[in-house]
Amino acid sequence: MGENLPILSITTATPVASLAVVQETLVLSEISFGGGRSHASLLLPAVDFVLHQALVEREVLTAIVVCNGPGSFTGLRIGLSFAKGLAESLGVSLILASSLFGLAVQCELYAGYIVPLLDARRDEYYAAVFKSDRGSLTRLTDDLAVKKSELRQWLQRLGVEECLVTGDAADDASRRGPYLVAPMSVRAPRAGVFGLLARTLPTIDPRYARPNYIRSASAEPKQGRV
Repeated sequence: MGENLPILSITTATPVASLAVVQETLVLSEISFGGGRSHASLLLPAVDFVLHQALVEREVLTAIVVCNGPGSFTGLRIGLSFAKGLAESLGVSLILASSLFGLAVQCELYAGYIVPLLDARRDEYYAAVFKSDRGSLTRLTDDLAVKKSELRQWLQRLGVEECLVTGDAADDASRRGPYLVAPMSVRAPRAGVFGLLARTLPTIDPRYARPNYIRSASAEPKQGRV
């Protein structure tokens, strides 16, 4: 990835989509949208908008970072397919980022356990556990699916009694245990955060990028398709 050159960041893992242009440690522009509108129809104009606001041409982008899951099967499929096509057309690398990791980073100034949770339907959460020391974040589990009714027992087995929950399922989870709930402003993935993380993540040839669905489901495409 080129030095001091801007990158485009995209996340469509949840009902709130977000795009940003990031250069080094600066978020030059960012936009989020949701409310049930189609991510597919708004991605292209959203890219044009954030590039225009950042005064950046597509041709100078050095990479594209995209959230590849977990999250909505449809959202991941749309976002990753769009990012792959754009990266291939520009001849730049792709960077894949975990939605749960990004959510944890947004809360990393909290000291203690951070548990990002997304609604996985079928009475499950997408979940992971991180330990934060006010800015130093350590991952303690992989991204996985946990039964909602078993969340508290799962955390107890990991030695987690008190924690900060974040993500779109945080309110629901707070009714199942003595958990603190992150502010609403940090409970949706922010593309600017993923863009800032890009320098710490490996690049991948867009042809080999795949979504991380976590588990099989009737809505999931067949193996090998995005």
